[in-house]
Amino acid sequence: MKIKSFITGSKSLVVLLILVLAATRKTQAQTYTLRQILDSIETGNPGLQQFALKTAASFADADAAKAWMAPSVGVGLSEFPYGGGKDMGGGGMARKMLMLRLGQMFPNFGQQNKQRDYYQSLHLQNQDDSATMKNMLFAKAKMAYYDALVAEKKLTVVGQQQKQVQLLIQISEGRLPYGKASLPEIYKARAKLSDLQSMRVQLQSASEQAVAILNSLMNRSQQAPLQIDTAEDFAHSEIAILQVDSSYILENRSDIHRASDEIHSLRLNKKVVSSESKPTFGINLDNMRMNSGGYMYSAMAMVSVPIAPWFSKGYKSKAKAIDYQIQATRKMQAGQVQEAIGVIQKDWLKLQSAQRDIQIFQQEVIPAYSKAYQSYLNAFSENTGDIYETLMAWDELTMKKMQYWDKISDLLNIRVMLETEMQKD
Repeated sequence: MKIKSFITGSKSLVVLLILVLAATRKTQAQTYTLRQILDSIETGNPGLQQFALKTAASFADADAAKAWMAPSVGVGLSEFPYGGGKDMGGGGMARKMLMLRLGQMFPNFGQQNKQRDYYQSLHLQNQDDSATMKNMLFAKAKMAYYDALVAEKKLTVVGQQQKQVQLLIQISEGRLPYGKASLPEIYKARAKLSDLQSMRVQLQSASEQAVAILNSLMNRSQQAPLQIDTAEDFAHSEIAILQVDSSYILENRSDIHRASDEIHSLRLNKKVVSSESKPTFGINLDNMRMNSGGYMYSAMAMVSVPIAPWFSKGYKSKAKAIDYQIQATRKMQAGQVQEAIGVIQKDWLKLQSAQRDIQIFQQEVIPAYSKAYQSYLNAFSENTGDIYETLMAWDELTMKKMQYWDKISDLLNIRVMLETEMQKD
């Protein structure tokens, strides 16, 4: 009996532990605000971490630019004079010698400094690319966050409308024995209840898909629980765009500002190319051992002649090509600025229109449908109306409430596009 009691108690303890663990797991679903998610993406997304490594690579290239050219070593034979061992006069014969040659060209230190500056300037473009990717990732996160938010709000509507139709079914079933209701009407009301259940499944799936995207962007496990904050009102917060002009775009849009940094790097590269017109120097040292056991040496200084026309044509053409690239980049940037201003203005007008539409929907449309439904419900409760008209009014109210959140979703999508164009967090 004691063993049986012990086993029973152990089973109860295991069940209790399972329930506690399940409850703990549910409470671990931390609530995230949009700001917290964006901050987590900025610090944890691996795609953004690549640019720090690219910057390190550009500085490593800058260090490599200060390196010297490798020395040269040669071994060979030297004969003076050559040509069949003829008498040199005075009884001497031609001498054959083993020769060792060492050579070293010295770097153009001015050119090296310019190359170092050019490679170091590339980190500015990496910063621009990082900010542009962050802007795109933030846009994806906002879209997913708002999708989850709207899905949660619609689920609340589903719950509210579900209670109302359950009330209609309960009243109708109570009247059925007295002939005050019909089975077809009750079946239709139950069908509406099933429609709501189907809608609930779809909305829950949409919310889970949005959470999966957010976890992926934050570099979290797909199984990690996440609960969004549904209390913050994003739809009615204002965005000021009066200050948006060409100077704002050039300063704040990293993808467009990148052209300025690219022009800066091109100018530095042109200095590198132009420095090829400066001569470089070198030295050769020869050491020779003669057959008699004696030694001879030779020292020679060298200098390049970059003004030679067959060489100068190359760096002059490269410099001209860089000038054309700078002009082309400026034109591209000017076009991007004008296009961005036009898109921002268009999205801002769309946002204003969507906000007015939602205001009318919230203050006039939904209250009107709510009053109509309440009137039918009161009449039905007082046994002066029928369930069919009440159910139709309920259906129209449900549709309008869902349509309201569809409009909110459209507004939030426009807002994301506008913030992305303005590059606002």
